[in-house]
Amino acid sequence: AQQNFVGTALLPYAAHLEAADDKMTELPYALYDAQKKLMDTIVQAGCSSVTGEGKVAVLGGVQVNTPPGKSDYFLPLSFEVYDNKGAMIEDLGEAIEAGKKPTFA
Repeated sequence: AQQNFVGTALLPYAAHLEAADDKMTELPYALYDAQKKLMDTIVQAGCSSVTGEGKVAVLGGVQVNTPPGKSDYFLPLSFEVYDNKGAMIEDLGEAIEAGKKPTFA
């Protein structure tokens, strides 16, 4: 079920991935973009459940797996804070030096 979800989520990126010089490098960025859209929908739907002056912080990125003997790492691509009405009140991406992600058409 999980693999089917991933495949379906990547369908809109098929042409971009097919044209990419390095498909395996582009693939995690495409998946990040698809998952970011899903997370944005979830935050919008659920943020009103946060009471008082509560906020929702969302950190997104790509887990980079490396060869044996090297440390894996997380490449942050976004870090956003939303109020309980769903409005982004702070974009902390620059503050954490979030990596640059490609633009998808």
